[in-house]
Amino acid sequence: MQVREARTEDLAGIQDVAARSLTASYSHVLDEDVIEHAVEEWYAEDRLESELQSQGTLFLVAMEGGDVVGFSQSEVLPEVPEANVLWLHVDPDHRDSGVATTLLGRTQEELEERGNETLSGYVLADNEDGVEFYESHGFRKVGERTAKIAGEEFDENVYARTEEAEILETREFDGKTLYINRAESSRGSKGPFFVTFSDEACENRYGYFCANCESVDNAMDSMERIHCNECGNKRKAARWDASYL
Repeated sequence: MQVREARTEDLAGIQDVAARSLTASYSHVLDEDVIEHAVEEWYAEDRLESELQSQGTLFLVAMEGGDVVGFSQSEVLPEVPEANVLWLHVDPDHRDSGVATTLLGRTQEELEERGNETLSGYVLADNEDGVEFYESHGFRKVGERTAKIAGEEFDENVYARTEEAEILETREFDGKTLYINRAESSRGSKGPFFVTFSDEACENRYGYFCANCESVDNAMDSMERIHCNECGNKRKAARWDASYL
């Protein structure tokens, strides 16, 4: 098996693996039409081509016999040594053969070479195999969030692997002590947004911290776009979901 950076000619294979992987992992909680809609939206040819050309994205494919059998897509955050694994898909026929482990290992190596010290991954709570996978590879659960899929909300776990013992940063805003979870972040146009909580256990979400201007004065719309009212930093509409196995 060969793992390399994705190319334009891999698009059809990526789309096929995504569809088969989603069906195998989530058919017990997601309807077929929801999965089909997700594949059409998030793995559309023009969108994938844009991702492959983005300097802030690491897109790796696992190849066997000339076919794509798995892929990982990671978001590299600007200005901070952190990255997020957005997707990790493996064709169901190639699971339990080390593809996912190899992909994750190569993803970590590549991101570490780029100077990233913290790696986060997201997985729906209903994906028991995905949860077990992250935990068995040294990731620890650092939070929870809600993923919106075709208008419905699903619980999603946030996992992180970091060389640092502490991933929470404490800040005072208007007399309130807030906890910035640096392992749960999203790319913004001027800098990353970090999820912020009002308690150290990260159970009560407060909002977002803008790394560009260090403000918590942000707003989110129904499409989960984030806008910083202080500096104009923006996060585009949220991805459909996160990491799959």
